[in-house]
Amino acid sequence: MTSETHRAFICLSHSPFMALPERSDAGYEYRAAVEETKKFILDFGPDLVVMFAPDHMNLLNQVRPPFTGILSGETLPEFGIPRLELNIHPVAETLFQDLVTMDVDLAVGEEVAIDHGLGLTLLQLFDEPGEVPLVPIIVNAIGYPLFPVARARRVGEQVGRALQSYEGKALFIGTGGLSHNPPFPAPAPGVRRFTPQERAESLTTALDYLDPVWDRELLARMADGDADCFSGLSQAELDVRGGGANEVRTWAAAWAAGGSPPATFTSYELVEPWITGMGVAFGTTPVHP
Repeated sequence: MTSETHRAFICLSHSPFMALPERSDAGYEYRAAVEETKKFILDFGPDLVVMFAPDHMNLLNQVRPPFTGILSGETLPEFGIPRLELNIHPVAETLFQDLVTMDVDLAVGEEVAIDHGLGLTLLQLFDEPGEVPLVPIIVNAIGYPLFPVARARRVGEQVGRALQSYEGKALFIGTGGLSHNPPFPAPAPGVRRFTPQERAESLTTALDYLDPVWDRELLARMADGDADCFSGLSQAELDVRGGGANEVRTWAAAWAAGGSPPATFTSYELVEPWITGMGVAFGTTPVHP
């Protein structure tokens, strides 16, 4: 990695089932890819981490803006995630104001609790998660109304532009996806969380939505540096890969923020006990003075 490398991206799947003791004996390839990702982070040495993460009807429950920048908050204690105060980087305040000036319709949250969409990945990738110089941007990828994936790419590009003058090393992370259908209702007005019975019924068909061919194709296109691989996705194409496939919006935003360079590392494992296609991709973008 050269001294001129100032931008990097990581996109990776998550599943709360990975944190359950009865399902921990799975996902060996994915866990190995996470270890490679941690080495990549240590080598890159980010001064700033911008994480695009989905919400699961917790923060974005009664009000669902497409994008919410977080100025202060903590992790929601669930799935073994401890309550952890987020170390928000001072650049967040300026970044959020700049994005609104650039016509990005960004909501802002203060003193909020953010669920496993961010918390799992934060704990996976960083040994000291409370020390990460973080700018969280929460993406609505599960609740009505869902915005087109192409918009996630455009917003990610604007985040990258807004940080062009930032002199430190910026790492952009997108967490969620790929094909999976978690036990949540389809996006619609007035939806509520599933009852325990509805949740159990949903899990009986979860494996039907997994599509490793589709998942691998997206990763291959990232390795080729095909910047259009997400923005061309239709909602109908996502629906047949499960409600969780909507989380690729976080991947699209993070990759675009990092300049959409070819992924230098990709890994994929379909982990049925986690009902998710678990993918990882990362790479760097050299910035020349």
